[in-house]
Amino acid sequence: MLLKSDIGIKALLAFCGLMVVCGLGMCDVVINEFELSPPDNGTVWVELYNTGDAAVDLTGWKINIVDKPWEGPILLKGSIEPKGFVAFDGQDTWTATGNGTVFLYDATGTEVDKTSQQSDNSHSDFTYGRLPDGKKTDTRADFAFMMASKGRSNVR
Repeated sequence: MLLKSDIGIKALLAFCGLMVVCGLGMCDVVINEFELSPPDNGTVWVELYNTGDAAVDLTGWKINIVDKPWEGPILLKGSIEPKGFVAFDGQDTWTATGNGTVFLYDATGTEVDKTSQQSDNSHSDFTYGRLPDGKKTDTRADFAFMMASKGRSNVR
């Protein structure tokens, strides 16, 4: 015979399991391209891509560029459409060395994506971008040094 507390515990465990499974599908937004060494003293920026089939509200999300000893947080707002791109600029006063790692955190503070450390001291229109868009194997091979395509597909 099951006690009420046993039923409650089983229901709670089932609910938590469902939340974990659903939460896994919520990580559809990835860092798709980033500029750490902009030309003409320009602004660093990061582009996101939504690999999923539903829009994602980015309110409360954060990008953090770590370029030791410097760090630059970018607080996000708005949304990103399915298969859509959105780019966020850092501050014009930021001076990155071009050797950085980019982190993406959701509204709960959970790390959703992270790039490997990349080096770009070219001060050119070349950036690091995923080829194809959204490629995520969590290796350096996810990113290629390519002509910038801020806010649009990284098609060659």
